[in-house]
This record gives sequence, structure tokens and C-alpha cells, in this order.
Amino acid sequence: MKRQLLIVCVSACLGATGCVASPPDTANSGNSQVSTAKDASGLPQAQALLIQGYNYTDMFIDSFTVNGAGGGNIFVSSPTAGGGGSVCCYSFNPSARRPIPLKIRWAAAYCMEHKASPYSFGPRFVDERKTLWKEAVVPLSEVSTPAMALEVHFYPDGHVEAAVTPGYSPPRLKLPITADEQRPGASSSFPPCSHDQLQQGH
Repeated sequence: MKRQLLIVCVSACLGATGCVASPPDTANSGNSQVSTAKDASGLPQAQALLIQGYNYTDMFIDSFTVNGAGGGNIFVSSPTAGGGGSVCCYSFNPSARRPIPLKIRWAAAYCMEHKASPYSFGPRFVDERKTLWKEAVVPLSEVSTPAMALEVHFYPDGHVEAAVTPGYSPPRLKLPITADEQRPGASSSFPPCSHDQLQQGH
């Protein structure tokens, strides 16, 4: 079912991006090279890969992007699920020199901003959650066939890893999760924003 969903989502993406997916017969190629369609000049065409997020941190990631393409949100992972769904699309060039640099931007933390209420009724001031963003250039060198998805893994120490895979892989870290889908012992409240945090853009 997941494989069918991957194919349907990639097909939808192709109409918007003009990219092409790997031919079905690459599934049993048995080698580490990505087999893909070629254009009139004989060069490999770019492939539209689904973006899938894995969240091994203690908090919800409400948004992330890969080279500007939205990856959606990611709940904290469980021992069997990464926490994020599949979002279209990352344009992957199989002939690009490795490692391929990926610019990843994500919601790395949150704080509470005390600000004037925009409404004429109710309290004059409200506390609103502010997203604190982080960016990193992540090298992509791990590529499997057939190339169907770009997985982005967010680790507890703040580093990020990426890999091209045939589909949805099991989480790389088997972390515990509570009944309300939180990390055991993790705080659900956020500290007040510092002056520097308030100056951070969106």
C-alpha cells in the first residue's frame, strides 16, 4: 500500500515539475547506481522524489524545507514510525557529483513571545509561540535504488542526515513515546523569548 502511495504521489508531482521517476525495472538492478530515464542528449533526467521526515528530537517540528521545497511537519518518532508523512517533491539529479549539498531549514525550537493582542476585545497582551529556525547544509551521498524518496533524519544532538531510498524506511533510532505521542519526561511548555530570539525572522 505504501509503495502504491509513493507511485501515486510521485506521479502527481511529475505533472507539476516535469521530472520523471525511476523505471519499474530498476527495483531488481542489484547495483548501487541509479537507473533513470535519459533525455534527448543522453543525459539522465532529474527525478521527483517524495520528501519524508524523521524526528528523533523531543519536540514537534512544525515545518522543514529542503532547498526551499516544503517537507511538511514531523511529530516525534516512535519505535516504528518516523513521525512525518510524504510530501512532494525534491528534484534529484542522479548524475550529480556526490555528495550533493542540501540546504535544510527546520523549526528547531520554540519560545513564548509576550505581545500586544491584535484584537480590541479580551486581554491587552497575549503569549504566543514563536518558532526558532535553524539551517544546515547536509551532504547527500547515500543513494539506494530504485530512487523514490528523500529521507531527512533530525537527531537529538541537532545534526541532520539525508538519504535517497526506495520508500519509507524504519526509523534509525528506536525511541520511546508516551500514549499522548510525547517523549517520556519532555516538557510541553516553552521559555519566554530572549531579546535575540525576538529579533529572529521567520
